[in-house]
Amino acid sequence: MYKKFLLLFLALTVASVFATSAFALGSSSQVENFTLKDLSGKNVSLNQFKGKVVVLNFWASWCPPCRNEMPEFNEMSKEFKKSGDAVLLAVNMTDGRRETKSKVENFIKETGYTMTVLLDSDQKLAEYFGIRYIPSTFVINREGKLTGQIQGGTTKAAVMKLVEEAKK
Repeated sequence: MYKKFLLLFLALTVASVFATSAFALGSSSQVENFTLKDLSGKNVSLNQFKGKVVVLNFWASWCPPCRNEMPEFNEMSKEFKKSGDAVLLAVNMTDGRRETKSKVENFIKETGYTMTVLLDSDQKLAEYFGIRYIPSTFVINREGKLTGQIQGGTTKAAVMKLVEEAKK
């Protein structure tokens, strides 16, 4: 009896965490401009990509599900660069302790990834998007409105489906 109660309690707790981790903005909400630094120290703003679909992927190099999806995200980034109608911004959760700029640089160098990596050093963008778990992926349409999101690890196919929907 105690085990059943414990399992039920655990299931309800997990469900409530997922329910409260829902994105702060509603679907089709306008996303505010933001500016973060890339690995070279250059400022990158959302406004730079007006007219393009933007995929934001929040991640950390120590996160196994993040690492699992990175090869497909890097491939997607290359495809977006060729087509020119979308962009992938890999937003690293750089907290200065568990994840530092040098750890991110080493990870990107070791893996050979070429996607644009932005550093969310003060965690303000993660806070704005209501990030509680990584990886988390968001799709913003050409007009700057949120049109899709995926909490947890994902695949290129799932993200591309949201990208195609955002182009409509």
